[in-house]
Amino acid sequence: MDAFDKIPENYDRLCNILEDFKPPSQEIFDKLKEDIGSHKRKTIVGAGRSGIIADVFKDFLRNLGYSEVYGPDDVPRIFDPKDLVISVTGSGVTKVTTEISKDAKSAGAKVVGFTSDENSEFAKKVSDYIIHVKGRTKKDYVEDYYAKQLVGVHTPIAPLGSIFELRTLYTILSFIGSVKNNNSIHECYKDLCNLSKDYRPEPNSFREFYRILPKPRSVKNPLSGKTIGVGDGLSGDVCKFFLTRLSNCAKKDEERECSFYRDTGNIKLSLRDLLLVVSGCGRYLPYELTKVVKEEVGTKAVAITSYLDSPLASISDVKIYVPGRVVEKVKGLRGSYVPTDPKKSIFELRTILSLESFVYAIAKIEGITEKDMKEKHSPIT
Repeated sequence: MDAFDKIPENYDRLCNILEDFKPPSQEIFDKLKEDIGSHKRKTIVGAGRSGIIADVFKDFLRNLGYSEVYGPDDVPRIFDPKDLVISVTGSGVTKVTTEISKDAKSAGAKVVGFTSDENSEFAKKVSDYIIHVKGRTKKDYVEDYYAKQLVGVHTPIAPLGSIFELRTLYTILSFIGSVKNNNSIHECYKDLCNLSKDYRPEPNSFREFYRILPKPRSVKNPLSGKTIGVGDGLSGDVCKFFLTRLSNCAKKDEERECSFYRDTGNIKLSLRDLLLVVSGCGRYLPYELTKVVKEEVGTKAVAITSYLDSPLASISDVKIYVPGRVVEKVKGLRGSYVPTDPKKSIFELRTILSLESFVYAIAKIEGITEKDMKEKHSPIT
C-alpha cells in the first residue's frame, strides 16, 4: 500500500477533524447576521488561503442579496463608522489582515475576527468580538510533523494552518446556510460534514494525476513544467486553495511553479505544463479554455468534475470523479449554478478535502517535511 492508497483514509480523517469541531454559539452568529444587515458597507479581509476563504464569504453574501460587500482584492481606501470589517486570520498576527483591521478600527468601524488565537493583540485589542475557530496555526509548527504522522502521534494531517482554514470555511458556509434557510448554524455544519463524509476519493485517479504532475524545478531538473489551475467561481477558489499548498510542497532547493489562470497574465504554455481544471459540470468557460489550450499547445489536462460524460472530461488526460454538482438552468446564468445554498457546493467541499489529502500523499512520496513546506510559506501571509 502506497501513499495514494491511503488518500481515502486521510480524507476520512480530515472529515473527522472537521466533525470534531463545534462552531461557537448560535448567539454570536445571530449577532454577526445583525451586524451584516445593519452596516452599510461590509469588507471581508484575509491573506493567503485565509484570503481565499474571505473571498468565498464575500461571494456568498453578494449572492444572498447583500449590497456593498467587498473582499480582499477591493478593500476600501477609507473606512468610517458605517463599515463592518470581517477579518480571517488564524494566528491573529498576519500583517496584511491586522493592519487593515487596525485602520478600520481607528476610523470607528466595527471589526469582527475569525481566529484561532483568543489571546492575540488582534483578538483582545482590535476586534469588537471574535468567532473562535480552534485550529493548528503556523505558530504551532513542529519540525518533525510528518515523522510523527507515521507513528500516529499527531491526529491532524493538514500542514500549517489548514485545520483552521478548513474549519473556518465550513463554519462560514454553515453561517450562510443558516441565513438562507433560517435554521441553526450547528445543523448546517453537521449537514455539510455528513455530505462530505458520504464520498471517498478513488486512489488510482490521483495516482494518474501525480504521474503527469510537473515535478519540482531544481538544478538537476531545470526544465520542469508549470501547474496552471482553471476554475470559475467557487471551483476556482478551490483550485487556488490547492495551488497555494502545492507551491509550498517542495524541498529547500526546489521550486514548484503553480499559478491560477487569471493571475498569470500573458503566460506561455508548453507541453511540459499541466492544466488542473476544477469544474463540477465540465462545461462553459473551463471547458472552452481547456479546449483552446489542448488544440493550440497540446498541454495535458486533469479534470475534476461530477460529469464524466461532459465535454471537459472527453478532452482531459486524467478524469477525477467527485459527485455533487447539480446543474441549474437559469436564463442569463454564467456557469452551472448560483452559489447561495452551501449544500449545493458539496462538489467543491469534497474536492478541497480530496486535494488536501493528495498534497499529503505527494509530501510523503517525495520526502517533503513540514519544515520544507514552512520555508516555502510567504511571510506576508
